[in-house]
Amino acid sequence: MDKSLQEALKNLSRYGNSFGAPPRARAQWTGQLDFPIKDARQEPVQYLWFVGDYASYDVRVAAATCAAARVFHKAGLDFGILGDSERNSGNDARLAGQEGLYERLREKNLKAFARAHFQEIITTDPHSFHVLKHEYEDGDSKPVRHHTQLLSDLILEGKLPLRKRLRTKVTYHDPCYLGRYNAIFHAPRRVIAALGLELVEMARNRVYSYCCGAGAGRIWMEDPPLFEQRPAVSRVMEAATLDKVRILVVVCPKDLVMFQDALRITGLHHRLEVKELSELVEQAMG
Repeated sequence: MDKSLQEALKNLSRYGNSFGAPPRARAQWTGQLDFPIKDARQEPVQYLWFVGDYASYDVRVAAATCAAARVFHKAGLDFGILGDSERNSGNDARLAGQEGLYERLREKNLKAFARAHFQEIITTDPHSFHVLKHEYEDGDSKPVRHHTQLLSDLILEGKLPLRKRLRTKVTYHDPCYLGRYNAIFHAPRRVIAALGLELVEMARNRVYSYCCGAGAGRIWMEDPPLFEQRPAVSRVMEAATLDKVRILVVVCPKDLVMFQDALRITGLHHRLEVKELSELVEQAMG
């Protein structure tokens, strides 16, 4: 087994996250905010935010995670998190072949859900969204929505206070677990349009979107010796060919990490910037 994959799976088994960080550090990112986030284990909330590993622990994703929290807060949502009771959803461990590990992580998350008080689950991570929605059924399952669906609904209901139009050309990457697996194509595009952004589609979009290369545990693995070009590199090069497009919009923490690395490898970071959609929504909210 690939050594870095083996290490990630060990961390998932021991700590409940792929970073090998202590569970008590999972919610430390909230210290960057100027308002408290509710603990859904202590008080009832309408939305339980399943944050996920990368959004919780990876410093490269911290800005996007905090932006999402501020957007939820400014929109007046009643939301909370599980703190150190949350574990990795297990989706990528399962697809890497560790069915037993997936089942243990699922069991711990379901027990945490049972101790919390909420009406619906939201998540900013498409990998978690897919497995929570389709593979966590236990007879008392709550609705699960990706945050782009929630933001789109808030816009349609006139409940998202957008104060300015951004008027910038962008392109958008459909994540595998949001697009091909769950056919969620319109919600993120509706949000992009509402922000005043001009969307220029890459040739490979929607059901034909190109994988970033992170899924099924690939994000934890080294590239094979004969690997000519990473999928993420191919994708940012495709985005960089679009006329006057300066921002690649993503809605997945793993996409954010993979494409930031690809921009650095290709030297295209002066030509293109990767932004999580929540960061742009916050900018439009003022």
